[in-house]
Amino acid sequence: MTRVLRLNTFSQGSALLAAQHRGFLAEQGLALEVDLAEGSRSQVEGLLAGRWDLVHTNADNVMRFRAAGHPGLTIVLVLDTGIAQKLVVAPAIAGFADLRGRPVGVDAPDSGYAFVLYELLRRNGLAQGDYEVVPLGATGFRLKGLQRGEIVAGLLSHHHEATALDEGFRILADTREHFGGHPGVTVATTSAWARENEEALHGYATALLRAAAWAVDPAHEDDVVRVIAAGRGVDEDRARRILGIETASRTAMVGTVEAARASLAETAALRAQYTGAQPEDCFDPAAMSRALATAGRDAR
Repeated sequence: MTRVLRLNTFSQGSALLAAQHRGFLAEQGLALEVDLAEGSRSQVEGLLAGRWDLVHTNADNVMRFRAAGHPGLTIVLVLDTGIAQKLVVAPAIAGFADLRGRPVGVDAPDSGYAFVLYELLRRNGLAQGDYEVVPLGATGFRLKGLQRGEIVAGLLSHHHEATALDEGFRILADTREHFGGHPGVTVATTSAWARENEEALHGYATALLRAAAWAVDPAHEDDVVRVIAAGRGVDEDRARRILGIETASRTAMVGTVEAARASLAETAALRAQYTGAQPEDCFDPAAMSRALATAGRDAR
């Protein structure tokens, strides 16, 4: 009997789509019910309320909510590194100085890559207070903010970036060049759910790792494009473009627990820089360690 897991995610990358549409989840007796996130707060609150079993999220979101009194949140898998977001700006913005006094969009002011944006702007001469911070929610809402003129800059990912470029917006900076070691696809849940659903979590982590290995193999590129096209409901030309953006944003696949810890430490250090408090350890490596062993054994 197939078990359905409820997942909330900000985007469906190639690994997640491949897991669903190439049989990797089915091999584990699993299927997904996927909801797209509207913002980090509603995503994590929904997870805590039991609306979802798992989330794909920014590691910083877990750190933020743990610090706010939710120690049951835990990260169970880091799939890759590379934030996969670029700073996209209105056509009239020629450089960072043009952002002074202007509205820039974030998910939430204190999470959802907000610190990444603040640090990117700081490194380019803009201190906090030099620009207006507008909380809009997930990347799709930031794209709408750009389109409506509510903001002049925001971090966008994958297909939202492609849409923005088609409409005349431009890329001012690529986070890959500044935050390449930060975690990309990050899976989180609650400690209670992980403890009570150990086999389901193992199956999900194993399926996602296998799907990611399949999706990054250049020999499978045409098949991956077809999977993205079907999963996102776009034509293959646009799917190939989305895959290219995703691939270019990724700095490495994470193949060890130690590498996952190192990437999470970079996010924790950035949060500490802006909040003054060092986040506690929020990573439970048990599921990832076991899934890596299973995926590696089956690949031989």
